[in-house]
Amino acid sequence: MKLLTSRWMKELDSRAIDEIGIPSIVLMENASRGAADVFARYFPEDQYRKAIILVGKGNNGGDGLATGRMLWQKGYDVEFILLSPPEKLKPDPKINFNIVKELNLAFRVVNSINEIKEILKAGCVHDTFLVDAIFGTGINQPVHEPFLSPLFALLNASGFKIAAIDIPSGLSDNFLPEEGDHLKADVTATFQCPKIAHIFPDGNSSCGKLEVVDIGIPKTLIENDSYYVRIISADEFGELFRERAIEAHKGNFGHCLNVSGSIEKPGAGILSSVAILKSGAGLCTIAVSAENRTVAVQSHPEIMILLYEKLDDIIQKMGEFNCVLMGPGLGNTKKTYEMTVEFIQYAGMPIVLDADSINIFEMGKEFLKVKRDFPIILTPHPGEFSRLTGFSIAKIRGNRIGLSRDFAMDYRVYLVLKGHHTVIATPDGKVYINETGNAGMATAGSGDVLAGLITGLIGQFYPAQSLEKILQAAVFFHGFAGDLAKEHTGEMGLMASDILEYIPSAFLYCDDFRTQFPFSG
Repeated sequence: MKLLTSRWMKELDSRAIDEIGIPSIVLMENASRGAADVFARYFPEDQYRKAIILVGKGNNGGDGLATGRMLWQKGYDVEFILLSPPEKLKPDPKINFNIVKELNLAFRVVNSINEIKEILKAGCVHDTFLVDAIFGTGINQPVHEPFLSPLFALLNASGFKIAAIDIPSGLSDNFLPEEGDHLKADVTATFQCPKIAHIFPDGNSSCGKLEVVDIGIPKTLIENDSYYVRIISADEFGELFRERAIEAHKGNFGHCLNVSGSIEKPGAGILSSVAILKSGAGLCTIAVSAENRTVAVQSHPEIMILLYEKLDDIIQKMGEFNCVLMGPGLGNTKKTYEMTVEFIQYAGMPIVLDADSINIFEMGKEFLKVKRDFPIILTPHPGEFSRLTGFSIAKIRGNRIGLSRDFAMDYRVYLVLKGHHTVIATPDGKVYINETGNAGMATAGSGDVLAGLITGLIGQFYPAQSLEKILQAAVFFHGFAGDLAKEHTGEMGLMASDILEYIPSAFLYCDDFRTQFPFSG
């Protein structure tokens, strides 16, 4: 599924108007006709005889005026409630208001909550529905307002069905739903494409059933991939997991190096190494110091050991590997920083940087911008991304998509921002969002498992397959394995080793996955 930000949708509208020459009033008419068709389907005229249209002063209000007119043409009794005087309407809404007046359709301008209470009191919840045309997608600030906040509370508690035009008023991709007040719709007719705020968090229940209306923006504009955020779908990477050739051997599936773990944190290296092997990689070697050499072998004899005292001991062996993971459990020290910087200079292959090999960027990260012919993948959680960027966790949480995209493009890296709905951002500005996973995965070692899964899949499939496809598969199966584990352990008792256990099952039962998002068109 493709999603748009409100900013990108506005840009598409502007380009259709300014470059293609489609008048804005034509787009509004197309949008309103589609919305009226959607609402008539959900609220058939033989049951719902009346529609009350709540009209704001912007273009969403103009959509409401035109939608109400079209509902009237379908046989509905329509009443327009203007929340601001007609003289404050924008140009296109003003045109539609003048049409409403010429048709002698009922309207009134309200100035108080009590007036709206009286209107609702005179109606009947069994034969009347409300149309929300107050804000649309264009608001930039959460709603905390002496008139609108109690209005939203009144409408939400009224018992009337609510049909939203484009998006329930008060929702936006510029802030989180809980930051302000908003309406809760039973059905939403959105234009051209779902928006970020329709879907997140968790298939936003405030939107009700979501229907998409084609408003006539030319295909030459809407097929531009740079506009979209995508929800990861297994259809995109299914070919990675086709049946292996019968004569295949371990050398066909990649040899990964893992520079992870320490005396203080040996588990990070073990978990990530096992995840590399569980991903299907043919071989995994972990680089360890002498005092840490026996831990990995005793835990999993499938893991091979490369002893090192200095980085040159690893660099000399680099020709043997297809991908390298660096960071889990290494320690946030100057030595880790120096190792990471030098390693990037000499590696010549895909590098996955996780945990302490991200934390050390507080000491400097400009070296990431040095021209290179191999990809770097960073896998921070929000705290690590905060240290990486200097932004607060609150700011990151409120704009995970935009900040991830900007960082990936600025530093020419692939960024996997872990957390609820993990975000993947690419150097060319593409963004993917994952829907698998659960709160039980917020546990020590879960990120190490993901880093290993990413590394193992890269080692197997890159460069024959695109890194975008591989990263989508990794975050999807990491979350799906966690979901399968949850079915047996519950959330509270889930551990990273449980996720490891269910990685093969996630591959096996991928076709059984069903999206959680309520999407109807």
